[in-house]
Amino acid sequence: MSLTRREFTVGVAACACGLAGGCTAFNPAPLYEAGVDHTLALPKELAEAGAEVKVRLPGSETLILVWKGEKGDYGGVSIACTHRGSEVHLIRKEGTLDCPSHGSRFGTDGTVREGPAKKPLRSYWVTLQGDRLKILG
Repeated sequence: MSLTRREFTVGVAACACGLAGGCTAFNPAPLYEAGVDHTLALPKELAEAGAEVKVRLPGSETLILVWKGEKGDYGGVSIACTHRGSEVHLIRKEGTLDCPSHGSRFGTDGTVREGPAKKPLRSYWVTLQGDRLKILG
C-alpha cells in the first residue's frame, strides 16, 4: 500500500488530534504583526517561493497566511479553515492550501477545491512596496 503525501499528512494530523484531545492543527510559520497602515517589513522568511508567514492586522484576531509565489508575487488568505478552524498550509507543489485536520483543500484564491469545507477562505491582496508588504482585504 502506498500513500500520497497528502494522505499521509491528513492521517498523521488526525492521529495527533486524537491524542491531543482536540482537533485544531496549527501552522508553525512565524507570526508577524502588521502596523496600523497594514504594512510590515518584508520578513526574511519570504525570501524564496513557497515560503509562508502568519500576519495579524491591528485590531483583529484573524490571522492571515501570507506566502511568496512562484513569480515573486505574494498571496494571502485567512488562515483558519472554514470547516473547523485549523490552520491551513501552503502546498507549493500542488498550488493549494490544505487543512491537515480533515482534508479540506483550497485554491490560492481561497476557493474550496475539496471538502468537507463548504465556504471559501477570505482572500487578501498582498503587494510589495519597496521593502514592505502591504495587505489589503
